[in-house]
Amino acid sequence: MPKVTSMYKAEAKEKIVQAAIESFAQTGFDRTKMEDIAKRLGLSKGTIYLYFKSKEDLFLAICEYNIQKGDKEDAGLFVRKENVASDAEQIYDNIRRREQGNDRVMLEMVAESARNPKLRKAMYALHVKVHEHVMEGVRNKIEQGFLRKDVDAISLAIALVALYDGLAVNRMLGIGDAANKRAWVTMIKAMIAGSC
Repeated sequence: MPKVTSMYKAEAKEKIVQAAIESFAQTGFDRTKMEDIAKRLGLSKGTIYLYFKSKEDLFLAICEYNIQKGDKEDAGLFVRKENVASDAEQIYDNIRRREQGNDRVMLEMVAESARNPKLRKAMYALHVKVHEHVMEGVRNKIEQGFLRKDVDAISLAIALVALYDGLAVNRMLGIGDAANKRAWVTMIKAMIAGSC
């Protein structure tokens, strides 16, 4: 029997994550079953469970995947203050593309976590991780002189995540993406201008 390489495992995991993103976006978290994701890939449900213990673990893997992808896509942004507006637009577009329609799924997960203590604990850990990730980016911009040294990186990170989460709610309620994007860019420009 051939040995399964770590590269094969990583590729299989990524394919499962992509199929889950598509399934969750199409039918929602609650209505998607692990077997639906397996069918999408032509695999057995057991194969999915070799990589992910539960649907919640798979959802958290999607979030982790998006964070890692964001690091690569957003690395060259916010290096020149005169590009703030275009960089803010690019960050917004990058996040929206990475989400691939998962706003609704994230909101479902938040609602479900009110009833599911295991999920609430996982969602809390995810939110802490996202805040820490954004805070690291804010701290880098402080060190680079992009933001003032007295900026509270923790609070700014929490505020940026809350702003984006609020815009996701706006989209769910029918507020157009153009208006949300303008709000995002306006806030980022105001934040940078107030921090110079």
